[in-house]
Amino acid sequence: MPPPDRAALDWAWAADLPEWPDPEEQLVEGVIGRLALSVLYGDSNSGKTFLAVDIGCALAQRSKWMGRHTLGGLVVYLATESPQSVRTRLQAYQRHYGRKVPNFAIVQSPINLFDSGADAQAVVTLIRELESEVGEKCELVIGDTLSRMAAGANENSGEDMGTVIKHAEQIKRDAQVHVLLIHHSGKDQARGARGWSGLRAAIDTEIEVTADEATGMRVAEITKQRDIPGKGSRFGFRLEVVDLGPGQWDTRRSSCVVVPADAPAKVAKGKRPSEVAGAIVEALRARGTGMKRGDLAKHLDQYQRQSVYREINKLLDAHRLIETAGVVALNKSAQEVSF
Repeated sequence: MPPPDRAALDWAWAADLPEWPDPEEQLVEGVIGRLALSVLYGDSNSGKTFLAVDIGCALAQRSKWMGRHTLGGLVVYLATESPQSVRTRLQAYQRHYGRKVPNFAIVQSPINLFDSGADAQAVVTLIRELESEVGEKCELVIGDTLSRMAAGANENSGEDMGTVIKHAEQIKRDAQVHVLLIHHSGKDQARGARGWSGLRAAIDTEIEVTADEATGMRVAEITKQRDIPGKGSRFGFRLEVVDLGPGQWDTRRSSCVVVPADAPAKVAKGKRPSEVAGAIVEALRARGTGMKRGDLAKHLDQYQRQSVYREINKLLDAHRLIETAGVVALNKSAQEVSF
């Protein structure tokens, strides 16, 4: 059976590159780039969804976000987890600021990026229709939440979540947009987002949202940045309640909007594993048995060999790996930890 046809590969000679790199294409200055994939994650009630709405509204209005420039453009919000909640938060935003937000579409049908590529293609088709209708280029697609959009997938499985990421990349590539996925923290917040350890390696930007319930202070911190500056930037904010009038039986309805605030000093916490460490653990989990150091470094050829060896030693020191006769493997405690 002949292999399927595919488009010609895009390539360039290194010697033909210009002397200076092209300017970074950023969607929000120092926060997220264009044509990229990002994850914004945090614990329940941390304010991550309110923050995503706030970013989307700034882009849709071509206004600054937290004092940073934005490129602006059409925003599509995939409200798979709770469409009504997203509608209410947009109503609160518009009521608080006394103006309508243009070019912000809420997709109220569920989207599944694990089942097949059909829903990803449906999103791309809708984007093209909306662009034609309003005469604006779509720049941002927000997926809320990654868990709901991966229905049926094992969040700890590289195979399952790799399929989900592939379809998110399909939306990014075919619609030429930034895809921002809202996700949850793992049980151990110090170890990052929930589920598959390879997720962090697969994305361009990672933003962690934390909350101090005692003070109401919330912080968004850029914990990974692949191609643009900004890693380590912290944005403080609070949630201000907006009264939305009487509801059923005259009970008061309300929602919140994001209000910028000075970010508090960073509090030291348990060190999270590096991207390379996560890749090592994922590779050993997928294999199910141990591997020699050299074979493991060869398998993870996207990373420098010395970096792999260095992280193996750190994982051994932390008792997350064991080594016998030159073969390294996960120990029991490592298999129970979500990297």
